[in-house]
Amino acid sequence: MIRMMSIFLFACSESNFANLDEQEKGNGPKIEVNPDSINFGTVTADGTPVIQSFEVKNVGRSDLMVEDIQIAGDDAISFTLFEEFIPFLLPPGAGQNVQVMFFPQNSMDLVSEAFVSSTDEIDPTVSVSLYGFGAVPQLTVIPDPLDMGTTYVGCDTSNELILSNTGSDDLELYAIEHTGGVFEMASLPIFPITLAPGDFTTVGLTYTPLLNEMTEGTMTIVSNDPMGSGIYMAGQFGTGEYIDEHVQTWENPVDPPSDILFTVDLSCSMDDDAALLANNFQSFINELSDYSNDWQIMVNNNDNGCTNSGILTPTTSSYQSIFSSAVTDPYQEGSDTERLLTIASRAIEQTDPSECNAGFMRSNAMLHVIMVSDEPEQSYSAWSSLVNQIIAKKGDANNVRLSAIAGLYPYSSCAYPGTGYWDAVSYTGGVYLDICTNWSNPSNLELLAEASVISDSYPLDYPAAESTIEVFVNGQPQLGSWHYDSSTNSVIFDITPPEEGDFIMITYGEVAICD
Repeated sequence: MIRMMSIFLFACSESNFANLDEQEKGNGPKIEVNPDSINFGTVTADGTPVIQSFEVKNVGRSDLMVEDIQIAGDDAISFTLFEEFIPFLLPPGAGQNVQVMFFPQNSMDLVSEAFVSSTDEIDPTVSVSLYGFGAVPQLTVIPDPLDMGTTYVGCDTSNELILSNTGSDDLELYAIEHTGGVFEMASLPIFPITLAPGDFTTVGLTYTPLLNEMTEGTMTIVSNDPMGSGIYMAGQFGTGEYIDEHVQTWENPVDPPSDILFTVDLSCSMDDDAALLANNFQSFINELSDYSNDWQIMVNNNDNGCTNSGILTPTTSSYQSIFSSAVTDPYQEGSDTERLLTIASRAIEQTDPSECNAGFMRSNAMLHVIMVSDEPEQSYSAWSSLVNQIIAKKGDANNVRLSAIAGLYPYSSCAYPGTGYWDAVSYTGGVYLDICTNWSNPSNLELLAEASVISDSYPLDYPAAESTIEVFVNGQPQLGSWHYDSSTNSVIFDITPPEEGDFIMITYGEVAICD
């Protein structure tokens, strides 16, 4: 068997040697290219591409198959075959021209080679050197990519990109755009911008991270640089970092305390509504008892803000009749009856020991002011000033609610629009009932009772990155039932607020406060 294998190998070798001998004797195919180098000269970006050709010829004695032509080299993008290559057969003595087009994509001296592959067994690949000079503009962006570094969420950092013309002809910048919401470009000049060879301009960029993660952006520059059809995309990236992360918890009390102040417009047109309030007071107390039995109620209609009912509690004897008399008695002191925010602010201001409303405002209770009028609020001071006085006296905006039964704003069907009252209610998240409708029905009284005890606002101790906030009630995530109010740095429940005894947990990332 060894002998047979030796014979076989020898036979194969003899065959190969025979083919090579035929080539060496000039009996096989042989490739030749002419010229073996082409100089395309100088071409500008707005000029016409230059086309030149070289001949591929079979100078052998048998057929030559030209199998492939490839252009390669650092500057190959500037040289292309004029027509798509299709393999061709050349009989002995035959030749075929191959056209190459030069259109510079870069500037300065450009060099590549056209490699021709064939069935010539001695020289299966031959090359043609390609030369040209690109008199074109060339956009260079430094740095690319631009690293904006690490920045605290809530702060920003700035840097700039240098756009230079490293080519040999004028560079025209037509437009610059940016994608990536946390990156913002500085103001740009009027386009187009012309940069002579060697000139440059700068573009400022500000990075303001929103999350503790790396974010990428892309600046797109449109110019007459032939590379990339005039579109250059420069990258930027930066990393955001929270200054800290926090977990806050609240446990709503069972039977939460509530301090409720009623103040009523006692002008003649209000007789029926004052009587309706008096007649439905017990219904209101019944609704309130579903939430709390730790309530205090006070009626304040006097100009000086001192109570004309005393402080009513569940243990006060005949509290129904005392309340009814207080809200319907027209013979009360003063002329500020249509300035209910003024009366309310005076009442709250006089809750310190030894003052006329001492003992009414408890530090741990929700303060709920309910105003009833068919007129607009007519205080001499702005509604916002009076509301803020009440909040300041209470010391916690999240435990202050102002509600109103008044004419609908901005249009009312039977009363004047409740301008001022509407604003105060909206500002504090209270309840606004239209005095022209059946405002005393049980569902409306329940809204007033709920607003008296249940806080729908949970203030955060540190400035929060809104996108990081997660809310849980009794361990269950809350989705779509709340929003974040950046002006008060609070989570506010829009629907189904936590109830008495509920456990609330809020987690969030803290944003930095920067100069």
